[in-house]
Formats: sequence, structure tokens, C-alpha cells
Amino acid sequence: MAFPYDAEYHLALDIVKEVSSIFLPAFNAPKQIETKLSSSDLVTETDRKIEEVIRNKIRSRYPGHVFIGEETVSEGGKCVFGDSPTWIIDPVDGTCSFVHRYPHSCIVVGFAVGKIVQFGVVYNPVLDQLYTGRVGFGAELNGFPIKTTGETDLTKSLILCEMGSRRDEHSISVKCDNIRAVTQEPHACHGLRMQGSAALNICSVAEGSGDAYFESGMHIWDMAAASVILTEAGGVVVSPKQGEQFDLLKRRIIAAASPELALTLQKRVKHIDYPSD
Repeated sequence: MAFPYDAEYHLALDIVKEVSSIFLPAFNAPKQIETKLSSSDLVTETDRKIEEVIRNKIRSRYPGHVFIGEETVSEGGKCVFGDSPTWIIDPVDGTCSFVHRYPHSCIVVGFAVGKIVQFGVVYNPVLDQLYTGRVGFGAELNGFPIKTTGETDLTKSLILCEMGSRRDEHSISVKCDNIRAVTQEPHACHGLRMQGSAALNICSVAEGSGDAYFESGMHIWDMAAASVILTEAGGVVVSPKQGEQFDLLKRRIIAAASPELALTLQKRVKHIDYPSD
């Protein structure tokens, strides 16, 4: 059976490799840095340039498609996520890491139809890691199939999380409480990691180098592409709020190697109700 969005998928692959020629030279070069919501919410000229190139490439091929990009929305554009074919872009996920030359940032392209993400492409040019996932066709890293660990036990898990860019007292308090909830005996996980990129954290769960990831405060462009990579690798994405269906616009996620581990984290970590995208 052919993948119904094969042309769009291969366009996405071509685009991320093309814009990596912008990303890589800028990674080691001096950067013009601006802040958005906080001193740690950064944007560079590279974020804007890559998003512009991606947007122009997509619109030249598919002028009727909807485009959601981090920098476009941050600068006043609308985040319209409906049934129409929709491209969901983060030109540099992990901008803080990019600024500091920490090698865990990436280019993210997702594509959705009917509010269902059909494929995701996450590319870290620094480490040459290309994660892909297509509905019904599995997930891959550099062309090789990947699967989650399937781990069900928190006490045997490596957990990923982030402090995020919101530095108000309530956000920091909840996130520190959550770290304590998964690292304190008698229910302590094996370890905790922060890579600085939501998309790469989710992909780490997909490839089996981590067992679960939780966070509140990210956006649809941080989660969409990686979420389909994870589910195609056998993992699950759920809301941290028990009883709530996972929603890409709600800005919160638990991404886990198994439903059992996801449920354990739902019971232990608190969520934060940030405004939806």
C-alpha cells in the first residue's frame, strides 16, 4: 500500500536537508539573539530565515495548504489547526541549545490532515540524526526502524523533562515538584535528562534511549511531528491531566514507551494550564 502523502513527505525530507545548509554554519557562528516571553525564550536570525525558506518552498508547491510556524505565530500570525492540509513547523527546536552550541537542537516538519498528523520529520543536522514517522509505515532513524523500550515500570526508567522558558514562580515550583515526584524514593526513576528540545526528547523515547518525557508549556510545533514518530515506534502520547484527551493545542504532554508508564506519570506529575495555542 502506498503512503497517501508521499509527495508531501518527500518534499519535507528535501526541505530539512536543504535548510541544514543554513543551520550548520550558523550553529558555530556568532548569533544575533532576541528574547520573547522571558530571558530564556530566545530567537535568532537563523530561526526566522529557516522558517521563511520552508514556508516559501511549501507555498510554491501547495499554495492552498495551511502553514503553522513558530516564528510566524510568535510575530502575530494565527495558529489555525483545522481539517485542511496543514504544515506544522519549528525551524529550530531547542534555540537555547543552538545559541550555546549544545548539539541537541533540530529542524521540525509535521503534516496533518483532518487534525491527524500524517507524518513527522525531525532532523538534528549537528549529529546528522534524521527521525521520521508515517502513519501506518512505522518510524525510522536514518532509514533504520526504531522502537520504544516498552518499559512499564517508573523505577526502571530513564525520564526526560524540561524546565521550559516560563520562569514565573508558579511554573518553576510545579516543575521542581514534578522532578521530585519522579526522582525521590521509594518510587525513583533511574535518572532524569533534559536535552532542551521537546521534539528530540519525544524522539529519544521513540528510539528507546529514554522511556518517557513529560512537560507543560510547549507548543503544537514542538510536539506534532515527533508525536507521530513516537506512536509509529510503539509509544503513546497522552495528556498529563487524567481524563483529558491529548490535544496538540493544549500545550502539555506525556510521551511514554508504554500505556502503563504513561498512567504512572499521570498519577505523579502535575500539569500547568497555560493558554492554548
